[in-house]
Amino acid sequence: MDNLDGQKSEYHDEENDDCIVIEPTSSHASSDGSKKPSSEDIIYLDDLSNDNKEDTRSKVPKIYYGTRTHRQLKQVIKELGRTSYRHKKMTILSSREHTCIQDTTTNKSEFCYNLLDPEKKNKKDLSTFSQLESNGITMPYDIEDLVEVGRKNHVCPYFAAKSLAEEAEIIFCPYNYIIDPDIRESMQINLKNEIIVLDEAHNIEDICRNVAGADFREDELRSILADCGTLKSMEFIEERDAYSIINSYIEGLIDFINSITLNPTDKDDEMNGPYWTGSELLELFNMHNIGTSKCVLIMSAAQIAISEFNNTRENLRVMKHDKSNKNKKTISRSTKIVLQRLIFALKKIASEEYANDYRAYVSESFVSDIWYKVPDDTWSSQRPGKRLRSLKLICMNPAVIFAPLAREARSIILASGTLTPTTSFQSELGTKFAYILTANHVIDSDQVYITCVPKGPTGVSLKANYQNVNSWNFQDELGRLLVKVCQSVPHGVLCFFSSYYMMNNQIKRWKNNNLWHNIERYKRIFIEPRNNNDLEQVMREYREVIEETSEIDSNNIETLSGAILFAVFRGKVAEGIDFSDNEARCVITVGIPYPVKKDPEIEMKWAYNDKNTSKGLVKGSDWYTIQAFKALNQALGRCIRHRNDWGAVLLVDERFQSSANINNLPKWIRMRWRNTSGNNLIKELESFVMTKKIQKQKEDT
Repeated sequence: MDNLDGQKSEYHDEENDDCIVIEPTSSHASSDGSKKPSSEDIIYLDDLSNDNKEDTRSKVPKIYYGTRTHRQLKQVIKELGRTSYRHKKMTILSSREHTCIQDTTTNKSEFCYNLLDPEKKNKKDLSTFSQLESNGITMPYDIEDLVEVGRKNHVCPYFAAKSLAEEAEIIFCPYNYIIDPDIRESMQINLKNEIIVLDEAHNIEDICRNVAGADFREDELRSILADCGTLKSMEFIEERDAYSIINSYIEGLIDFINSITLNPTDKDDEMNGPYWTGSELLELFNMHNIGTSKCVLIMSAAQIAISEFNNTRENLRVMKHDKSNKNKKTISRSTKIVLQRLIFALKKIASEEYANDYRAYVSESFVSDIWYKVPDDTWSSQRPGKRLRSLKLICMNPAVIFAPLAREARSIILASGTLTPTTSFQSELGTKFAYILTANHVIDSDQVYITCVPKGPTGVSLKANYQNVNSWNFQDELGRLLVKVCQSVPHGVLCFFSSYYMMNNQIKRWKNNNLWHNIERYKRIFIEPRNNNDLEQVMREYREVIEETSEIDSNNIETLSGAILFAVFRGKVAEGIDFSDNEARCVITVGIPYPVKKDPEIEMKWAYNDKNTSKGLVKGSDWYTIQAFKALNQALGRCIRHRNDWGAVLLVDERFQSSANINNLPKWIRMRWRNTSGNNLIKELESFVMTKKIQKQKEDT
């Protein structure tokens, strides 16, 4: 990827860069356009300081640069520092998780009040770029720099970053700050006539659909009843009528959820009811006396409760020692978040424009994290679990979120190394893209070895479909292939499977014969954990092994060492972790990661697309295929991370002998594709590795 000066960049986050740009005029936006991301982390400090400031910004548009993770933001900011634009004023919007400087043993609420108390004037200490500079921070800075200065000066980094956004020319933030309307409102982000860049945008459709959807679980709703039930009984609270309306509506919603007859599903612990469109759900609400007229009342009452929450928090900050404000009771933050979701959902299903873009159903499953309110206005997990029902509202149309955003912004740029295949972007997002760019890769063709592996070392077919992957013949042949690859390729190897279930089945089989032991002769084995909290330690140990074995003399093939990491498509390893140089000298993908066909949401989306092909949507079957290849292509990009990198990419599945499947792969893969017979694979792989090692030795001398 070229950097902003037009020079070749060392940083290259993906294989090749696809870029889709909305022309800078609203006339090109069409109007037919893991649980919703929570805004809890960013609401509280904002509620403490909800100043109504006059907009004094210049007419020059700001650039909002969004990525999926904070790690990716760090990479982009580092790259900005390599360009002639490094002196531009910038800031980073981030959650309390990344910015709070308080000791967790102290009272966080009181600490926030102290930092934002106007009498102490802490709020102004880092509100301008000149104050940043006087504290030793130069452009571009990272969030850790701001946190360090905040801790040193007893200043809230979260609020400092938000204040700096008013003057900044470039604002870096996670996706949700741009895409989620609730978060934009909480953060007072106005994107009208601004420029939006969404990096790693290959999942933008799913992100928009997730943001537009909602899930209302029984325990969440009962927490609202406890909250509002107390407030409506307090005579001195002026808004008690609003709390009574909320209480009555939530009781009716719970009764509706429990009135639905459910049927068993393929999952042992789950039962689902029938599926409805948004319009059909509203009709059912009418029958249960929580329909159109009551929707108007609950939305108004919820807005009153939310406003009272915000105003009380603001008054507590401004008039900190006023007992009348300090003792005033409002809803909790957790209730506020659910009510915001409820208002958004009711508006959509009551809208003629979007009602049929939603599907809804009631589900019941065993839940271990039962939520209950605790004194600091948060929710905590309580065990043991129980069976709970949820009303799930699923958005079928990402344009519900994206099209209004496109109409408001001056320009939107979607960039990723894996936007391929791009067939569905315009129709799914309800937006006309004026420019589409597919750039060439930064590497030469001899830096990567790419091929399909249709058969294993003993000639057994490796068609990795659902029927075959559970057979011992397939599992043993795949294991033998991995032994050969680990023997031939030095340092780090990544191997991706379609699911944890499939991965664990292979591992179980290999542990029952010598294949697991044979792999361990050449590589230390690591497995991606289901729990993301455990991944950091796994990655740290993986990288330590790679570093320790990087200096081993690998000319003798019997002494090759390193590590292999087993991971899953769509997981953290495949989607968001950077593997450069020796950390990934070979990427192996097993199969094509099609979503689970019988998943209710997949079935609903498939049917929705088939019903709306006249509006330009791709057929359900095509949409289904696109989802698989987006996940596959993202994993393939773990191999080459910068212009001097090299590695091998092995697609284990005989179905990649088909041109139809090859055509769904990224341009950089197709241009470097090799047709290799099973007998020659290991010889060619060893030759490729030896050539790269010889080149490295020449460069070092």
